[in-house]
Amino acid sequence: MKKITVLLLALCLVFLTACGGSSPSDALKADMEDAKASPDEIIGDLGEDGFGEEATKLLVDKVLEFEYELGEEKIDGDTATVETTITAYSIGAIFGEVITELITEAYANPTMSEDEMMAKMDALLIEKLTNAEKTYSQTVTIILKKKGSNWEVQESDDMANALTGGILDFIEAAS
Repeated sequence: MKKITVLLLALCLVFLTACGGSSPSDALKADMEDAKASPDEIIGDLGEDGFGEEATKLLVDKVLEFEYELGEEKIDGDTATVETTITAYSIGAIFGEVITELITEAYANPTMSEDEMMAKMDALLIEKLTNAEKTYSQTVTIILKKKGSNWEVQESDDMANALTGGILDFIEAAS
């Protein structure tokens, strides 16, 4: 769970450090493209804790393969909103499947060591991510604030959840 939270924070940091564009939609598009081009930055932020190297790289790659379609833009002074439809891999559902299968495996093999469990989790995650399709779609209202002459995307749970294919929904359901 810690790894998922760090992934969300790393993705948000990429968005918060990027800004620009002559219009809110231009700035949002630039931020989306910058985020998609930043896998090494996000992987570096994740550190060594949790998943193995191959699973971590595949997870970050899949998260960053999101697609988006910008919709209606509204500007009200120094605040703007852009309706955005994000399509992604259903990472939240994948984690749910991995956890369910891992618990089943642990009950079937109660002498499984922590290392064996972590290896099994990595194998399951890699398998699920490799076979995943982009089935998660959510339309969110993304808020931007004007700072000087630039528009900056504002972090939101709705945006983070959509970009990560429902990870926040998974975390909330697991709590």
